[in-house]
Amino acid sequence: MKANIDSALTGILVACALITTGLVIHREFIAPSMSAQRSNTERPVFVANWKSYIGDGVQLGQPTGRVQLIEFADFECPYCGQFHQTLKTLLQHYPDKVALTFMHFPLKGHRFAIAAARVAECADQQGRFAAMQDQLFEGQESFGLKPWTQYATSAGVPDLAAFAACVQKTEPIPRVVKDEHLGNTLDVQATPTLIINGWKLGHPPSEEELDAMVKAVLAGKQPVSGARKS
Repeated sequence: MKANIDSALTGILVACALITTGLVIHREFIAPSMSAQRSNTERPVFVANWKSYIGDGVQLGQPTGRVQLIEFADFECPYCGQFHQTLKTLLQHYPDKVALTFMHFPLKGHRFAIAAARVAECADQQGRFAAMQDQLFEGQESFGLKPWTQYATSAGVPDLAAFAACVQKTEPIPRVVKDEHLGNTLDVQATPTLIINGWKLGHPPSEEELDAMVKAVLAGKQPVSGARKS
């Protein structure tokens, strides 16, 4: 009898292990294929009055640049972390020609997304948004494990006491609320979502694709070929 019970317990543990492994595989391997599917089915859409939204988010890069990017992102989103590096490279290559407006769009399924957005806003109060943005995207795996003040120290936030008091607040964050509302109005479905000179892209472009779009705009063309304004 004991041997049968032990055998049954072993079978249950093995099944649990297989299920857990399957969930991990789904998260790590199925998600990219879903992103690829998204890129094949969604086409660029032109956003009317897009210029009026630029001042609502956090402005990075050259404000008067001919190429204007608006990004909706979530600090806990792995794809946003990867795409952040693409955007940083672009801004470095075109320091006088490209502007980036960052919009908060924390996803409901991410436990620390709202908290991280608050951290970024608290850093912005001391002029350290860009540096905090780098720290958050690079340190996503430590959310909930490392104190936010350590992120602030690494981001060069000068007044840590004021930062800590800001992070402890619980009321809604005005810019985050406004950005979320705008994202919903523009039918943002996933992060990161990029708008380039009014064209909302159906998927995050690769570094090469984005560079080609920038060059097209600088040459007086539409950033996306074959697209038509409705």
